[in-house]
Amino acid sequence: MMRRIVAAVLLSALCAAPATPAPNPKPVHAALAPEQPFPISHEGTRGLGILGEVWRVPMQRKEIALTFDDGPYPFYTPLLVHELSRSHVVATFFIVGRSAQEFPELVRLIVAGGNELGNHTFNHYKLTNLSAGSITHQIALDGELLEPYAGHAIALFRPPHGRYDHRVVALAHSMGYETIFWNDSPEDTKSISPALEVHRVIAAATPGGIVLLHNGQYKTVEALPVIIDKLRAQGYTFVTVSRLLEDGGIETTQDPQ
Repeated sequence: MMRRIVAAVLLSALCAAPATPAPNPKPVHAALAPEQPFPISHEGTRGLGILGEVWRVPMQRKEIALTFDDGPYPFYTPLLVHELSRSHVVATFFIVGRSAQEFPELVRLIVAGGNELGNHTFNHYKLTNLSAGSITHQIALDGELLEPYAGHAIALFRPPHGRYDHRVVALAHSMGYETIFWNDSPEDTKSISPALEVHRVIAAATPGGIVLLHNGQYKTVEALPVIIDKLRAQGYTFVTVSRLLEDGGIETTQDPQ
């Protein structure tokens, strides 16, 4: 309820004043502040930022959520889905609308594997550079495209590149989305080895953690089975982000279906 109040206040402020893009936006990682000067508290008790964004879901049980940004892509996406299915693991895929439009069969493949779809905007633009209207359009267009595949309204949103400010989170919340970040990222888009990727994921793993991985990275395809085996050996079970939120008692913005 408090997060809804905060989002409502922020959205009212947006309507009262013209939106201005954040100057010189920088990538956001789990340890960095958002582009607008709002403190975050994802290392705190509940794993939530002051804007209501989710970084992790603190809990005692050893559940963890694997998430994959971007795509879908030919070659990479089928390999990821195959490995998840082979390992009896489900994950959450934050999908770019323009790619889903080009490769609808790959979106169906993701869903057929029991995986969850999340909104990653239609064009993968840096939202902090856009007007409030354009931000809303990018989120709405992707959500409308993905809903028929999921069979229900999409409830999870992640801004491209992890770039966000108070406008992005408040607008997404007003549209019924939880804004999901991460607390565990091996930075797999950089030039690192699969072994280093595995090491970074395992080192940062925590109950209720959210792992950021990417579609379109062969090193991640190679690292994924090792990540799964090592986490499973430590007693972790793999769940979707929605299940993680539910099990952690975090209220979602969407009403139950």
